[in-house]
Amino acid sequence: MQKYIVIADDLTGSNATCSLFKKIGLRAASILKLQGDINYDVDVISYSTASRGLDKEEAYKKVSEAIKILKNKDVLVYNKRIDSTLRGNIGTEINAMLDNLEDDRIAVVIPSYPDSGRIVVNKTMLVNGVLLENSDAGKDPKTPIKTSCVESLIQKGIKYSSTYFTLSDIEQPIEEIVKKIQEAIKKSRVLIFDAVNNEDIIKISKAIINSDINIVTVDPGPFTLYYSKELQKKNHLEKKILMVIGSVTATTKKQIEYILQEEDIFLVKMKVEDFFEKETCLKEIERVISYIKKGIASYDLFLVTTSPIGDEKKADLQKLAENLNTTVEEISKIIANTLTETVVKILKETEKFEGVYSSGGDITIALLEKLKAIGVEIREEVIPLAAYGRLIGGDFPNLKLVSKGGMVGDEKTIKLCLHKIKNDI
Repeated sequence: MQKYIVIADDLTGSNATCSLFKKIGLRAASILKLQGDINYDVDVISYSTASRGLDKEEAYKKVSEAIKILKNKDVLVYNKRIDSTLRGNIGTEINAMLDNLEDDRIAVVIPSYPDSGRIVVNKTMLVNGVLLENSDAGKDPKTPIKTSCVESLIQKGIKYSSTYFTLSDIEQPIEEIVKKIQEAIKKSRVLIFDAVNNEDIIKISKAIINSDINIVTVDPGPFTLYYSKELQKKNHLEKKILMVIGSVTATTKKQIEYILQEEDIFLVKMKVEDFFEKETCLKEIERVISYIKKGIASYDLFLVTTSPIGDEKKADLQKLAENLNTTVEEISKIIANTLTETVVKILKETEKFEGVYSSGGDITIALLEKLKAIGVEIREEVIPLAAYGRLIGGDFPNLKLVSKGGMVGDEKTIKLCLHKIKNDI
């Protein structure tokens, strides 16, 4: 079930908001036709009502119909995506959102889009330094804008009372902004904010989170992005990466030592000597899972490995094979199976990871088998012999994966692979 719902008034805006959500690791789809019985298998559904140029009654009807179909109890964020130059039926469409959601929902309107030159100063929108009414949007032949006053444009057609927060309000400490928000919602269901840069929007997002209110984000995208990101932090929903490395090559050893210096990583070393008896193996797996859970709220990168680090000696597979009266190949298989069984349990019990990095062919094959994946959709080559893609089918469809051979790359290779997983949009 989708946890992020966007209702846009045109397709371009719908697509643009999806692109922003992708930047924080969420899978987003912009759809053209509403069908309530379809499982889209994404985190974000963005739907365009194509209502910007319609009359108010028809715009209200389209937004109402859309939200009735898409709303559900699991949604974290509802967004009424508006034009960055405030064209369209903004007030009417805010009415439709609030009328069809819970009575305690508050519309939080932040029209600024600093990265696109749209800022709001003391209720006045500037577009690349020009008053909104004198910009190209102001002269739009279909929906011209005749004022630069944000408050007037938002309130036009809206039936709910509003409170405006100027730059002087936003410059106050967050706790003071929270107090004003809590006072404002006693009489207003619409809060409108100035903002001149992304830092202002981030600060407002934090204040809204700290106010502990149910909201509808109303904006051209940035506020919804930063608010969703802050919400992820609050609810520990940040997307994380799990690395599983079983290779014992000198190349892998250098790569691990380098990445441990470069990134803040939650490291878990597994005890290979415990892998070969059922009881000790199960205890070791549970120890690692329990340990990972303790660090899940504080870290984004996790490494589970049997590879030697620093002065540690690598496991003597030949000696293990002789002691257990088996082959080196069978010992390697047990190690790979135990490592990947641990990883699969971590993925299932935490539900926090967006991607996996695996080093070693045996590890990757065993992992795919245990996840019941039918294959990997290869997106691109990170470096020669290191491929990035997403799982097809199985228990974790669309899970990001970088797989690499144990002797592939230089010391910076793991960092490159992690960067690919984190920044795929």
